[in-house]
Formats: sequence, structure tokens, C-alpha cells
Amino acid sequence: MGSDVDVTGLVRQAQLGDRESMDHLVETARRRLFPYLYRLTLNHDLAEDLLQETLLKMVESLEDLRQPERFWPWLFRTALGKAQHHYRDRARAHEVEFSARSRQQLDEYLSADHEDGLNYAARKELAETVVGAMTHLKVTYRHVLALRCYEEMSYAEIAEQMGCKELRARVLFFRARRALRRHLSRRGFARGLLVTGLGLFGVLTSPAEKASAAGTVTAASLRIGLGGTLVGAAGTPAGAVLVISIAGMTLTLTLGHVILFVVFFSYALVCFVVALYYE
Repeated sequence: MGSDVDVTGLVRQAQLGDRESMDHLVETARRRLFPYLYRLTLNHDLAEDLLQETLLKMVESLEDLRQPERFWPWLFRTALGKAQHHYRDRARAHEVEFSARSRQQLDEYLSADHEDGLNYAARKELAETVVGAMTHLKVTYRHVLALRCYEEMSYAEIAEQMGCKELRARVLFFRARRALRRHLSRRGFARGLLVTGLGLFGVLTSPAEKASAAGTVTAASLRIGLGGTLVGAAGTPAGAVLVISIAGMTLTLTLGHVILFVVFFSYALVCFVVALYYE
């Protein structure tokens, strides 16, 4: 997500001890980080607590950041670490719930007119279903969905932020999208409503002044690419069946075709192994 603020310049000035630059940097970070942390926690108070911890860590450690142009990946990684540390204790899982303030925002949104092709009842059920699904996703899945759909990061940027390979970022997004889509389908919603549902979630978890823009999630942002799809699918039961099926097919073909299928089978097997590694 772009910004008119010269964050790199602010970082450099703040590292030199300029107090005004540090204050400006803190406020810029606060505005961007809160919606992200809220999407991880679905709890206003918890998001505020994690935000304060992240900003404090930012101020304390900013001078150690050797590449100011990598400020955002560094800061998002810090924020994710704070959230993961909080959820490491499974006893806190019950805290992943939609807050009363967000329920009010949901009611206000539903009471307005929207051009999404849904009536009030369908829109309300879809919104509540998406929120319910998000509360059951792994924090890492909510994280990658937030970065891709609402922070509008590329997979390369997500990988940099997470400190991993781009393929892993694509696989994580594939699995997060699949988990969310599966939850919607269990409630009878068509696959095409995933974009609408994510848009609703963006609206409900954004500051009021940014809610409209946050509701814009495009189908293009949900694309993963062939490599990420193959590796992601290989770790599923259906993917495993595919690998076995390919092996069975090689037994019924002529020798000329067997070579081709062996190559494809080897690739599929590698995808399956990689997927297990990423699990």
C-alpha cells in the first residue's frame, strides 16, 4: 500500500536523533499498523495493546535498522512477532472474537445501501460467516490475507516481510484462501462470493474514514500462480490422490509416454514433499 510520506527519510532523520521525525514516524506507523493488528486479533483492546508494544519496540530498536528502506517489512515482522507471542498460549484462543465495537460497525454497514447484488439477509449472513471463519484461521493465515488483500503487497514483498522464499508466501496464501473458501462453502455460499466476503471483512476491520477503500478486494489479488497452486494443492488429500493417480496412469501407457509422465510425476512428487515441509 503506497504512502505519500517519505518513510525512509523519516527513519534516517529519527536515527540521527530528530525528535519531530520520530514522532511523525510513530504516527505514520500507528495509522497503518492498527488495522493490520485488528485483522489478526479481531479485538480492539488487544490490537491497541499489541500496537503500543510494537511501537515501543520500534522506537527502542530503530537505530539497529541498517536498511531504512526496509522499514515496513521490519515493522510488520515485529508486529507479527508480538501477535504470535500472545497466541502462543493456547488458553488465549478464546480472545479471538469479534468485539462489540465491530458489531456496531457491522450493523451500520448492513443498514446502508450497497451495490453488491445481495439483499440484507444474505449480506448479513455472509459478513458473519466470514468473520466466524477468520476467528478460526491460524494467525499466520490471517496475517498473509491481511498483507495481500488489504496492504496490497506483492508475494515478493510478503516474502521479504516474513523472511521466507516467495514460494512459501504463495503457498501460505493458497492455504489461507482455501480454508476461508471451504468455510463459506459449508454455509452454502458460492466460490465467487469469496471476494465479496473479503471486502466485507475489510470494511468491518477498518477505521471509519478508510472503510470504503478497504472494501475493495479484487479477484486479481487472490491469484497465486501455477507453482504456488501446485505446491499448495500437493499438501491436501486431493493433491495426494493426484500424485497417486499419475503414478497409476504411467502403468497403462506406452513406453514413449511413460517418460513424459515420469517427469511430470517427479515434479508432482517434489511439490508434495515441499508442501509437507511447508505444513
